[in-house]
Amino acid sequence: MQSRHILMLIATVVLLVALVAGLNQTLRPGVGEPVAVLENIRDYLPATRLEGPDYAVDSSGLYVGRPGQWTQIPTPDEVIVAAVAVDTRPVDADVPGLAETIYIGAANELAVYRTGDRGQHWLRVPLSDQFIGGVTDLAFDPVQRLLLAGADTAGVFRLRDVGSSLVNGGQLLLDAPVRQVAIDPHGSGLIFARTDWNLYRAEQFGLSWFTVEGLHSSPTALVVTGDPATVYVGTVDRGLLKSSDGLTWTTANTGLGAVPGSRLHVDTLAADPLQPDVLYIATSFIYGTTEAHHTPSRVAVSSDGGLAWETLGETPSLVAELLPVSGRTGQVYALTLTSRTPQPMGETPAIAAAPPVAPESGSTGLLAWVVAGLAALALGFAVVSDLRSRRPVTAPEAALETQPVRSEPR
Repeated sequence: MQSRHILMLIATVVLLVALVAGLNQTLRPGVGEPVAVLENIRDYLPATRLEGPDYAVDSSGLYVGRPGQWTQIPTPDEVIVAAVAVDTRPVDADVPGLAETIYIGAANELAVYRTGDRGQHWLRVPLSDQFIGGVTDLAFDPVQRLLLAGADTAGVFRLRDVGSSLVNGGQLLLDAPVRQVAIDPHGSGLIFARTDWNLYRAEQFGLSWFTVEGLHSSPTALVVTGDPATVYVGTVDRGLLKSSDGLTWTTANTGLGAVPGSRLHVDTLAADPLQPDVLYIATSFIYGTTEAHHTPSRVAVSSDGGLAWETLGETPSLVAELLPVSGRTGQVYALTLTSRTPQPMGETPAIAAAPPVAPESGSTGLLAWVVAGLAALALGFAVVSDLRSRRPVTAPEAALETQPVRSEPR
């Protein structure tokens, strides 16, 4: 009888646990389920090889895929993902199909994480125990095996990927949040970082840093692309500047509508990793002296490294980031200050929303778990009722059992 009660209790617990897990999965999409539209993109990395995937940070999660078809990658618990970088070479070059090495920076701690199996296992690498803050941007050089991590409180960290771990090998300490870090992926050592006020250039592959002079304006955007590499820097009021060494700079504003006396503001920049000469830019104009006003201008594309620009479309709001479609010149999505959902520019196809789940399907799943819960409660009630029905022996009966037997006199 006792074993039957134990089995009934175990069955009740299993049903209750299944109920909680099932309801959680039914009411909230799980990791690994496809998503059509990302609505709060914080970072974006276009595909760096043919037929390769894009990576995006949406809200606090990491996604892989392409516009219109995203899959979430599991990340460490309680980590808010802020930035992503990827090593385009597989973990084992001799075994095709293995996952790329992915690096993420945490927004809620000064740490980076690395995985080689699409998030099944993560290596945590703390950056500093002297500062409290988070990672703002990542950039990776697959030739030199260097990872740069920008932070909001502690400048730029330089790490070398040695295979078994990431070795912290240098730091540029700054008193302003790092907005971007950029590195030549071909290993030339052209490395930059920017804050809201200054641009910094690295030497000795990031072991030493210097403030860039000659911009004559504050930097607003940063891209390093091409082979040989060229650095492009957007500015507050001088438009776009470019350089091959970070020392001498020339303007690259042809076709952007800049005229003498105008203040051309570069909102953001992006490059196509598969076409180094293809660049995208979002611009606006600044008017006023004591109180400046931004007027959105345009999103444009250049297919010759910034020598000339062709307008893709005007924007009703200031652009925060551009998401190029790798290998397809002129196709780019824009994130604005009023919406972090990708908006197509030019002839870029719109992203179709995910088809809504049929009410019958969701209701059926929810009903199934409710029935399972009721069954668990009924089983638990049966166990309790059965235990209560086995009443202890009354005192008189017990007394009769314990009294000695005496013979009656004849």
